[in-house]
Amino acid sequence: MRIVLTTGGTGGHIFPALAVAEEIKRRHPDGELLFLGGTYGPEGRMAAEAGIPFRALAARGVIGRGVRSVGSIFWITRSVLESLWVLWRYKPQAVIGFGGYASFCPVLAAKWLGIPTLIHEQNSMPGVVNRVLGRYVRMVLISYTDEHHCFDQAKTELTGNPVRAAIRGLRDGNTEQHPTGRRILILGGSQGSKTLNDAVVSDLPKLAKGGIELWHQTGEKDLESVRRSYAAQGYTTAKVDPFIKDMAAAYGWADLVICRAGATTLSELTVAGKPSVLVPFPHATHDHQSLNAQALAERGAAVMVSEKKLAETGLFTIIQPLLETERLMEMGRSAAMLGMPDAAARVADALEAAAAERI
Repeated sequence: MRIVLTTGGTGGHIFPALAVAEEIKRRHPDGELLFLGGTYGPEGRMAAEAGIPFRALAARGVIGRGVRSVGSIFWITRSVLESLWVLWRYKPQAVIGFGGYASFCPVLAAKWLGIPTLIHEQNSMPGVVNRVLGRYVRMVLISYTDEHHCFDQAKTELTGNPVRAAIRGLRDGNTEQHPTGRRILILGGSQGSKTLNDAVVSDLPKLAKGGIELWHQTGEKDLESVRRSYAAQGYTTAKVDPFIKDMAAAYGWADLVICRAGATTLSELTVAGKPSVLVPFPHATHDHQSLNAQALAERGAAVMVSEKKLAETGLFTIIQPLLETERLMEMGRSAAMLGMPDAAARVADALEAAAAERI
């Protein structure tokens, strides 16, 4: 097996790619993987930590600026040429893109070279890159039912959103039991969330008085200011980190998770069976985070709170009714019913089938 994975920009795209890489390496210990991504995102570091060779593409003018910007024409052209050269030399059996602008050029180049191509879409409303590539690739793998009919149903397969093996292990009872139900994990996504950080800091006195244990991922930008706020309140038992690498440990520790509603985070929550308070990012494309959060809230797995309500009501007032062991357990069971722990295996199956065409 020789497979190329490509994506970049945020953890929401990168973590599913790494989960699939993990499954491929488990099945094919002697296989070869190559990760193609952008120069300025976290994907290079994350691939290196996972032991996957990484090649950066000149995608700076694409990521975060959109394909209509003037500079993007130059960078897209350069990235396509780089992708053609890398793929021609590497000769993969299949190429799979996980969304984000960094994946556009490698998947397109693979298509031109006659290499079997696949894409995986994490959100219920696909991003622009995957909607374009979906017309040309061999197979489209989706995390949610394609209710908006964005893809050709003849080549679309529902796989779920891949999560890493360590998180899947939590589903088998490999987690702590906390009779008080007062351990809360705050996640703002891979870059952190100022909205969540401010909400927690504002209610630190109430949280401390309520005996709440906190593990808070702040992002790099707000780390020092949040740490100073905890210190000023004498909140010495809290864990405050810019980024949490071992998410399985964090989920295993937590009784309740307060977070954004990115597709990958929700997939991890449902596979791990964790109750949550979801605060969707209101400026996400097509407001897809609200759609994601609503799906869990309607099934009793989460409570959905807008940024406006969070600011007006206060974090502690929102979570206080949830801090009962039975309520948390009921929400956790509902979350677990929505999880698809075999998603990485399903994507790996599709990759093996595509690769077999190339042999």
